[in-house]
Order: sequence, then structure tokens, then C-alpha cells
Amino acid sequence: MFVLSREEMYAIDKFTIENIEITGQELMENAGKGCSIFINDLIAPESRIALFCGSGNNGGDGFVIARYLQNWDHSTEIFLMGSKDKMSPETLSNYDQCEKLGIPISRIEQEPDDLSNFDLIIDAIFGVGLKGEISGWRADVINKINRSEKMVIAIDIASGIDANTGQAVNAVNADFTLTMANMKYGQLLGEGREKSGETLVMDIGIPQNVYLQFPIKGKLATNENVIFPYRSRFSHKGDYGRVGIIAGSPGFTGAAILASKAALRTGAGLITLFHSMGLEAIFENQLLEVMTYPIPELPLNKGDEYNNFLNKLNTMDVLLIGPGIGQSKETEEFIKQIIISWNKPMVLDADGLNIIAKNKTILEKLAGKPVILTPHIGEFARLCNVEIEDIQKNTLQYLQDFVAKYKGNILLKSATSVYCDEVGLTFDITGNDGLSTGGSGDVLAGIITSFIGQKLSLKDAAITASYLMGETAEKLSEFRKPASIIPSDIIENIFKY
Repeated sequence: MFVLSREEMYAIDKFTIENIEITGQELMENAGKGCSIFINDLIAPESRIALFCGSGNNGGDGFVIARYLQNWDHSTEIFLMGSKDKMSPETLSNYDQCEKLGIPISRIEQEPDDLSNFDLIIDAIFGVGLKGEISGWRADVINKINRSEKMVIAIDIASGIDANTGQAVNAVNADFTLTMANMKYGQLLGEGREKSGETLVMDIGIPQNVYLQFPIKGKLATNENVIFPYRSRFSHKGDYGRVGIIAGSPGFTGAAILASKAALRTGAGLITLFHSMGLEAIFENQLLEVMTYPIPELPLNKGDEYNNFLNKLNTMDVLLIGPGIGQSKETEEFIKQIIISWNKPMVLDADGLNIIAKNKTILEKLAGKPVILTPHIGEFARLCNVEIEDIQKNTLQYLQDFVAKYKGNILLKSATSVYCDEVGLTFDITGNDGLSTGGSGDVLAGIITSFIGQKLSLKDAAITASYLMGETAEKLSEFRKPASIIPSDIIENIFKY
């Protein structure tokens, strides 16, 4: 499934109308009818429905919906937040049809007095073209809708959400969003996702081959397109990767244990945990199936210990650096050397990211190497040297600029996780609040590293690991409340469902 920017949606609509001989009127009719069928199945017979419609094509969809629902014995009333003079021919045609059907239409320039008599509110005010914050009386109308305590269905996008960024200062709080053709960026990001409610895609008749005419950047991770490692009954442990993990320090041994167990549970063939000296007993008691290797005392001077360590490290196929390693001066210098010299696949997480955030020149040395960074928003803000609020305002722009500058690969972890490389974007919306707890990132890093060791590409490993972890949390929530889910539960239940 594609995820589109507003510009891509406009271009696809235009191409369809001009080259496929499907008129704008037909697209609007298909959109309105599809939404009407969903709404009619959702609500009780003879419901009273308020439709808030703008004068753009989003309002035109609303007029089509009003027609169908009126014909299906519901009572519809239109509140017009615009003027006929600004309507496209398609929108005006559907407006006129509503007038002929005798559907009540009130042109408003202030919030309506009372919405208590309605069973449902439909938002068809602003479409994906909206930019900037809604203000004045239009913001008052949206606040009135939000205070109504009625079910709200948004058409295409909840009014007030920026379709590209997810910014939603004054926006409709929808229970459902019925979006046209494909999801939009803004419905998956930040406040936009929260205010969209459950987003459902409506087929409006655009042939699938039309999308192949465009270099669409965004995709949604689904069960149909994630790729798991190939397994064979005739394999041996060496076929599934020698995974190295540099993790853990006094007080943070749990991060190393979680990452190691996650890698093990997801099929890594041979795992070696490289850890600070003095922690051997903890790890050897907790990690029966994982090999451990103490890092010589830091600072690590060149000599036999140094060479033995490097020789062991270089037998690894993939390396995870970061969970719980700390940021002492000695650790920082040691990790910098490893990151710069390592040329095989590498995953940088947690303190590994914090170290390079303080040493930006390392990023330049990683350009073009098979490295994936797995920051949460706070860590990514530090990598970009901006505030978290800046990232939240335009997440995708910061991601794409960062990748273009450093030629890298990033999985940005959040309620919607986004994988970004030089080719495009993949959105993962799986998961729940059970993942909002310390240690979840360590588990994800371990899964990604395991999948890379099993010969998945960096992209496939990151997207599939994120999807698998989110799906596991969702399945677990069928048996226990998300608040009680802990990272160890995720590890123990991976691939159970």
C-alpha cells in the first residue's frame, strides 16, 4: 500500500483525469458513494446527520455523501463553510443536486448553535490541500464539532491536519477517516495520526497501474510486503549469521541481555556479546545460549589483548553497538574507533547514537557504509542538533535531509516508525502503548541485527523487525492490558502467533 504526499495525490488525480478518461465527476462520485456505503453500514436506520462542507472538492465529496444518505432514508443537513462562487464544476453540480433533493443547506460563518440533535457529524471542510493553521470562526466551528461528543467521520483527511507533516493545531478529532485512494503522510505522523482516528482507504476507481507512472516515495509496512529471512531444514548455525553485540555496562546489563535474547529468539545463528570486564557472571547466568567476550580494560592500548579482541570482533558478520554501553570518555573513544574502522553491516542504537551525536565527524565517515541508525525522536533531534519540537513539526523533511547529507539509513522509532533511505520511506503503524517502556528499543535493535545476520538487507531487516515487534505487541494485548506488557514478553512471544 502506498502512502502519498499531497503533491503526489494531486499529480495522480490529474494524470487519471487527463490520460485514463476517468472524469473528475466520476472520481468524486466514486469517493462519495464508497464513503456513503461505509457510513450507512455503521449507523442506525434513519439517523440524523450533519455534514460540514467546504467549497472545494472535499466539500463536493460531502455533497455526494449527503445525496446517498438522504436517498437511503437518513436525514441529512449541510452546513456550508464556503461559497458557491469558489466551487469547481464537479462540486457545484453535486451541490445543485442536493438543493434539488430538498436537503437543508445553511451557509454559516460562525459556529452552529446546537449539534445535540444529530447522531453523526461528517467533516468535509478542508481536504489535503490545507496548509497552515485554521483560525477565526472556522476554528470555532471545529472546536464545536470536537465538543459535540458525537461520532465524527472525516472525509479524505480530518480538517486541520497538514497532509504532509501531520501538524494539527486546530483540527477535527475524527473517530474514522475515510481517505481517498491511499493514506497520506499526515495521517500517520504526530498529532495527525491521533486526530485521524481509524483510517480506512476508499477505492475511487484509479487503476493500480497509474501509480507505476510515478516515483512514489512512501509505502506502508503490511503483512503482505514485509520480508522474513529464508530458513531451510538443511541449514546449520553458520548459515544464520555471526552476530556481534557491543552492549552493557554496570547498571545497564539489562539492555545487553534484552538485545541478545531478541537476536537469539529471532533466529540468529551464533551470537557473541562483547561487554565490559567484571560483568561475566551476570551475562553467563542470564544468556545460556549466547557467547560472551569481555572487552579488555579501557583505554585499550595496542598489544596482544587489543589484537585478540579485534580478531574476535572481525569474525562477526554484523555488529550492534549501543544498548547500555554508557558514555564515559574511555567508552566514547573506544566506540569511535570501532565505528570508524568497521566496514561490514552495523546497527547503531542508544548510546552508540549518543556518542556519534557528540562527534558529528563520525557521520561523515559512515557515508556509504552498510550502517543503520535506529534513533527515537529525542536521539534523532540530537543527531540533527535541533529541538524535538522541530523534528515533530516536519519529521519527513528532517529525515530526508539527514539521509541525503550522510548517505545513510534510518529507522526513526515512534508511534509511527519511519524507515528512510535514499530511495524512499516506509511507515510502520503496528504496535501499542505496551512498547512505551524502557528496553523496547534494545529488543528491536537485537531483532534488526539478527535479521541482517540472516542475510536480509538493512532495509528489509529494519522494516520487518519493526513490524514483527509491533504485531507481537498487538497480539499480546488480546490477552493482557498493554500497560502490563514488558520487553521480555515481546521476546518470549515473537513468532508465537
